[in-house]
Amino acid sequence: MNQQDLNFVRIELRRALPDLSGGAKGQLEAFSEHPPADKKATPRRGIHLVELEGEKGARFVNSLSAPLYVLETRIRRRPMPPIKDAEFESAPWRRAVSALSGYQQAWLRYCYGFDLSYKHQVMMCEHVWKTYQKCLGENSLQERVVKKLIGLVWLAGQEIAATRNNETYKDYAGAALARMVSVDRSTWLRVYSGHWAGLKAAFTQLDESALAMALDYYEEEEALKVAEM
Repeated sequence: MNQQDLNFVRIELRRALPDLSGGAKGQLEAFSEHPPADKKATPRRGIHLVELEGEKGARFVNSLSAPLYVLETRIRRRPMPPIKDAEFESAPWRRAVSALSGYQQAWLRYCYGFDLSYKHQVMMCEHVWKTYQKCLGENSLQERVVKKLIGLVWLAGQEIAATRNNETYKDYAGAALARMVSVDRSTWLRVYSGHWAGLKAAFTQLDESALAMALDYYEEEEALKVAEM
């Protein structure tokens, strides 16, 4: 899959995955701008008598409040559609993402849907770490090195996600990364720099494979639509 196809899928997912449900005004905000009760039409007066009919004839009771003219709270005669046009058009891409594995969905929603849910971050980081452990093979690492590498997994995912959404993003410098894991620069270059590159490569592979599978599911659905026409 070439870079042009990958970028096409990225653009479509950035449009399809973000949560746009908060675009409408809340009830309190709408009421503050357009109060539902108009006191000027029928201003309040003192207590007055109201005639009520009953079995024993008419009787009069005191009314404690004057009637008010209440405006309709909605601004449309017809209710708003349950889904906006743009969201409806991008629905096939959301269905394609939902058909992927859990860790692939987590990555795409985190990277392109800007969903910072903790469960998504845990799921994608666990998958990348397990994949990277298999790449290490029989090479044994010290326990303290493993602990520091586990802390770098999420940071590697954050950096790859930033590079996908910001062309001017600058990668972390080796000196800054060395400070984050509390080692000197020479130790970082000798022990950790290779693992850092490997973790970023694992996230890159996850990104490209998830995008490719999402495109495959999308094309399959579009082909079915054409066949049914």
